[in-house]
Amino acid sequence: MTTLAGARVLVPRGGAWGERVAGELDRRGAEPVVAPLIQTVPPRDTAARDSTFAALADGRYDWLFVTSAASVEQLGAYLAQHGRALPEALNIAVVGQATARAVAELGARVDFVPVGRSSAHAMIVQWCATHAPASTERCLVVRSDLAAAVVSDELELRGFAVDVCIGYRTVGVDLAPAVAADLAAGRFQVVLLTSLSVGRELRRQVGTLPASTLVASIGPGTTRDAERLGFTVGHTARTQSIDALIAELDSSPRLLEVTP
Repeated sequence: MTTLAGARVLVPRGGAWGERVAGELDRRGAEPVVAPLIQTVPPRDTAARDSTFAALADGRYDWLFVTSAASVEQLGAYLAQHGRALPEALNIAVVGQATARAVAELGARVDFVPVGRSSAHAMIVQWCATHAPASTERCLVVRSDLAAAVVSDELELRGFAVDVCIGYRTVGVDLAPAVAADLAAGRFQVVLLTSLSVGRELRRQVGTLPASTLVASIGPGTTRDAERLGFTVGHTARTQSIDALIAELDSSPRLLEVTP
């Protein structure tokens, strides 16, 4: 029996990501509940985004940097709607394996994934360590409206020609009353905390969680944000990956005690 067997786990995002995470939890014997606290929507300036995506499809960029699968989903939706495709010559750098999978699903090639921790900082530092600016190369960074300008700032600092595209916005989603009540009453053994946005919505809608609920964070940055919001984080993934987080939870018998 795995550690997660019988545990009721809140999966705080929907869509393909939520389905995949719920499937992995179900495989390990847990009881996943997909209850989105956030969702991605188009940016306020869709014309600017679409113009940049068109330029990308036209081959005007040499490198594309993406820091989330949500960025890839928005790009994929644009390409499908307009009957476009990414150029074969385009080089793509991604923040981690989840984003790499999303790029592969578009039929595109991933050229760079950071080693170790999945983060924007790790990606751009490792990438810059092996690349020198070229006057003819142009870089495009696609990110959310809430993401820090870590990648673009580092590229500019090192002399690369870079443009930034806000690919999507992150907005809150109200939980079903029954799910919110179960969270407040401690009827979830685990809550997966995957971003500051998720933490903010959880705090707004539920408040602090019972001590019996294990708050499991996807990485150190998310843990720091959650603690500032007043949450007690019981476990932090070592490599900023949802797959690693689930595996670590499932292999730590003392970490989780499931009550009937």
